[in-house]
Formats: sequence, C-alpha cells, structure tokens
Amino acid sequence: MKWRDWLPRPQQISNAAQLRPNAYGNSTMQQAGGMIFLLALLAGFLPFVLNWLTAARAGAVLPLAQAAQTASETGGVLVGVAEMLWPVNPVAVTEFYQTLAGLDQPMPGWLAAGLSALGEWINWPLRWLAVWIVYGALVMVANKTLGGHTTLQHFFAATGYAAAPLLLTALSPIPCLGALATLGAVGWALAVYIRANAQVTGLALSRSALAVLLPGPVLGLLALLLTGFLFALSALLML
Repeated sequence: MKWRDWLPRPQQISNAAQLRPNAYGNSTMQQAGGMIFLLALLAGFLPFVLNWLTAARAGAVLPLAQAAQTASETGGVLVGVAEMLWPVNPVAVTEFYQTLAGLDQPMPGWLAAGLSALGEWINWPLRWLAVWIVYGALVMVANKTLGGHTTLQHFFAATGYAAAPLLLTALSPIPCLGALATLGAVGWALAVYIRANAQVTGLALSRSALAVLLPGPVLGLLALLLTGFLFALSALLML
C-alpha cells in the first residue's frame, strides 16, 4: 500500500487551494478521505496540546475542566437570563462542575488530562469526515435539483480539497488571531468547494454557489427546531 493511494500529491492540493482551473478532477474519493483525515490531525495538534495543559492544571479530564472553566467565566453573566428562561440556579451549576473537577482521579491528573485531550484530538478527523459526507450529500441533492450531473465518487473526490484551507483552524486557540484565521479558513474553504462543485457538475459558478450554500440555512433551521423542541420538552418534564 502506497501513500499515493491515500493522499493526493502536494502540488494537487496546492493547485486546488489556489482555485486553479481543472485542479479538482485528478484524485479519488479514497485520496480525499485520507487528505481530510491528515489535515484534521494537523489542525488539531495545537488545540490538543493546549487542551492537555488546561486539563492538567485543573487536575481533571478535559470535559470537566472545560465545563468548570466555562461555568466560572459565564455563570455571573447568565444569572439573570437563566432565572427567567431556565429553572436551574447557575451558581449551583458552577459550583457543581468545579466540585467535580476537583474530585480525586483513579489515575494521575496529567495522565487523565492527556488521555481525554487525546480523545478530543482524535475526534477532529472524525468530525471533518462526517461533515464532508453529510453536508456533501445535501449539496448533491441541491446539485440534482439545479441540473448538475456527476457521480458521488467524483463529487466527493473533488470537494475534499475544501479541507485544505481549514488547516488554518490550527490557530483557533490564539486570541483574536484564531477567530480571524478560522473565519478566513471557512470563507476560503467555501470558495474551493464552490469551484470544485462547479467543475465536476458542469454548473455555472452562481448555481454551484447556490447548491453549496443552500444546505446551511436548512441545517440551521432544523437545529433551531430541534433545540426548541428539546427545550420545550425539558420544561414540560420539570413542571
């Protein structure tokens, strides 16, 4: 098994990221998946290190350390809002998470922190691959509706290159710069996705952009409806 079976050539990735014509048709879906997996691991390395340090300082696993930190930072701000919308005392929630984070661990704190941070790092490529497949399936439906024609293999092989700009999300933990880098990475990735989609489907760039952007509001609306349903259900259960 050769690495070329799982990764495009670096020059191919560079050409695709630079939106060069005809840069998206010389790879396979397997290569796209391998590229996304590797890029996600690289992007998640710095957050992994910082997550390990954060959890190690708290002497707890990463989810508890993050929950305690978030509750401590936002608890006072959300007291008034929470009392109106949610029948739970936010101060009690803050103390609860801080207490959990301070409990004795069955293993050394640095090791528990490292293993939990490692698990979060491994989730990076899994999340990227899931978004690539699920979002891509919705874009394919939009492509068919707008008159685009391609196979799933060619579509996913081409749109996988949109992961290349997302390498900039490695800077996400850095204050200010991280937010700008993430915003720029998402915009750049969308541009690559639109160009790749147009090439493999034969759609004009305007129609390709519509097909790529249309699933976003649909997913947002579904998430909003689901959140409202769960909120109403939990409120009813607590009456």
